Amino acid sequence: MTLLATEIHNHDAVDRAFIVFAADRRITRKSGEYGGTRKKIFALPWLNAGIGYFGLAEVLENRSSMPMQEWLQAFMLRSAGCRTMTEISDRLSSALNAAVPVTWRRTERSGFHIAGFNATGRPEFWWVRNVDDDGQPTLGEYQPREDFQRRDAPSLATGAAMIYRNGDIRVHATVWRSVDESFGSLLQVQGFRRLRNPEDYKNWVRFKMEMIAYFYKQYYPRPIIARPIDVILITPDR
Repeated sequence: MTLLATEIHNHDAVDRAFIVFAADRRITRKSGEYGGTRKKIFALPWLNAGIGYFGLAEVLENRSSMPMQEWLQAFMLRSAGCRTMTEISDRLSSALNAAVPVTWRRTERSGFHIAGFNATGRPEFWWVRNVDDDGQPTLGEYQPREDFQRRDAPSLATGAAMIYRNGDIRVHATVWRSVDESFGSLLQVQGFRRLRNPEDYKNWVRFKMEMIAYFYKQYYPRPIIARPIDVILITPDR
């Protein structure tokens, strides 16, 4: 299982906008058993973007099972010529539909977040997934779709953040805001270090993700989310 989160901040102020990717590394087999640790998020520096995956943790390469991390890194190397997130999302969909067997595409939840800044400096968020909006693998194939500019940005309040979550989001959705309201309020107390810039917020996201991972370790019989936590910060100028 995975906990994958992508946050888009200050979308209406290009000079202050930033994106944070975060994910754990635990791989859990269908049986619930521990399957090792793998990176799930990666930078796409030539696109000023990032990519992360959730769900299915392997594909078939030459009829042999290959970890999704290795497959995705190879795909990234082959796709360095892509100039837009639209292009790499379309290419990723086609590559996955060729590499993932039809039976898996119809039964195994699987998807990718691709987010970054386009040529105008505006943030985009792309899904490439075989699941519908309820998280069920009803599509039967991988399909790309941009949701931030197309759907969410026009109604997002000034200064508000948009959070896209996938994987085991039960604790994330429940705890995220509560941690901001409780521990976050302490950061306003004299003596505590405040969040002053995107790098500070990146570290804040890491803190919250590690807290959730530790909660699973202590209180869930078979932890499905675990440290280490990877976090990527993306800004319009890099």
